[in-house]
Amino acid sequence: MSETESPLASISTNITGEDANELNPYITQWSIALLTIILALATFGNLLVLFTLLRRRKHNALMHTFMIHLCLADLVVAFFQVLPQLIWDIVDRFPGPDFLCRSVRYLQVVGMFVSSYMIVAMTFDRHQAICRPMMTFKKGSARWNIPVCLAWGASAVLSLPQIFIFSRTEVHPGVYDCWANFVQPWGLKAYVTWITLAVLILPALFITTCQVLIFREIHHSLHLGTERSPGSRRKGKLVNGTNGMPPISDSGVTKAMSKTVRMTLAIVLIYVICWAPFFIAQLWNVWNEGANVFSVSIRILMILASLNSCTNPWIYTIFSSSVSKDVQAILCCACKKRQRKNSLPEDSCFTGSTSLPKESLY
Repeated sequence: MSETESPLASISTNITGEDANELNPYITQWSIALLTIILALATFGNLLVLFTLLRRRKHNALMHTFMIHLCLADLVVAFFQVLPQLIWDIVDRFPGPDFLCRSVRYLQVVGMFVSSYMIVAMTFDRHQAICRPMMTFKKGSARWNIPVCLAWGASAVLSLPQIFIFSRTEVHPGVYDCWANFVQPWGLKAYVTWITLAVLILPALFITTCQVLIFREIHHSLHLGTERSPGSRRKGKLVNGTNGMPPISDSGVTKAMSKTVRMTLAIVLIYVICWAPFFIAQLWNVWNEGANVFSVSIRILMILASLNSCTNPWIYTIFSSSVSKDVQAILCCACKKRQRKNSLPEDSCFTGSTSLPKESLY
């Protein structure tokens, strides 16, 4: 068994062979500053949108449920990946016992898995809604959202190896840190490859397949017009709002369906853009014997990956008109309260806001 060379709190340990103490102090300072900004933005954005969605939960559409859990996943990333890394950079060594070391490493990867798998669940739901709408309607009254439960459950189970891989280890005489132990020579390669496959590559392949099927269904629907609705293989008239089904346009696709597909695609693209460089660098470093991906590069790519936790709530706000209005109202209310600390309760933005606009996202 051998330990990794550096205590960087990324999804896998930093495998460059550089000790944190050897990093340029300016790089560490910039890392601390950027991580602080990311932590603040991720916490503010996700809590704001989460509060908005929970506040109007009686009016929630199905996509609201996915976004609630995606916000929770991003908060897990913020508090158990970004925050520990920030503290790590400040104090230089992991400041905690073995139990805390294993717990933090476990929750770091739980956040990564659930962020990826919640996007998978969202994409699968859009596929079902457009390609198999009748089945989606029949399952609409289910108490538990099965894709969401599967996303959390799979993330919790697949992250369990972290508990056994990482531990509080003596890295120098009398100096302890939260490092990983891998069987040589294949342990580290297997670990990085497995995480990359499970978190990025396999979900990306599944999402791509669903998106292709969705766009093919929309393409057929646009060309066949009123002859069939999305997911139906029989000819006939479109059902417009009967039996609780959402009204379908002459093209067979509602505007809400199209909007949620575009939103899901935007979330997927941002996720891949943020995380793919980090995983590619890690894979290159472990599989290419002559590779020398420096610790600075890994830190930069890790910070880029962490930006993903800041983007999802704002993407949803842009695509959801009702959530956007509620967010604006909350922000305006906060500004007014700062300007008029002695205002009466009647001046509150929330006074009388009992009727909330119906969500346009399907």
